[in-house]
Amino acid sequence: MPPAPPDDPEDVDPGLARERTRLAWARTSIAFAAFGAAMLRKELIPGLIVLAATPLIWAVGRFASHVPRGRPRPGRLLVVTVTVSLVAVLAVVAAFLGHSPTSLHQLLHV
Repeated sequence: MPPAPPDDPEDVDPGLARERTRLAWARTSIAFAAFGAAMLRKELIPGLIVLAATPLIWAVGRFASHVPRGRPRPGRLLVVTVTVSLVAVLAVVAAFLGHSPTSLHQLLHV
């Protein structure tokens, strides 16, 4: 009688995790590009900021997922952490630039 397949698909083929991660980074960069393009219709500067972050996200995803098996990755994880933090800061800047001075003033004094 053959053994029952494992409950976790990761146990069947652990190599798929690397592929799913690579696809998730690609999907995120495509979403940023689409969101940035949509933002250009209403807000030029914030849309350009989001579009400028798109290649950065794509490159970091390729960098982070290109690790030989069994090798330590602390340096790569640091790059990913710094990049994600940088993109978050850019998102906050884009959000504030998207408001006119009067609405930003109202936002801060509510």
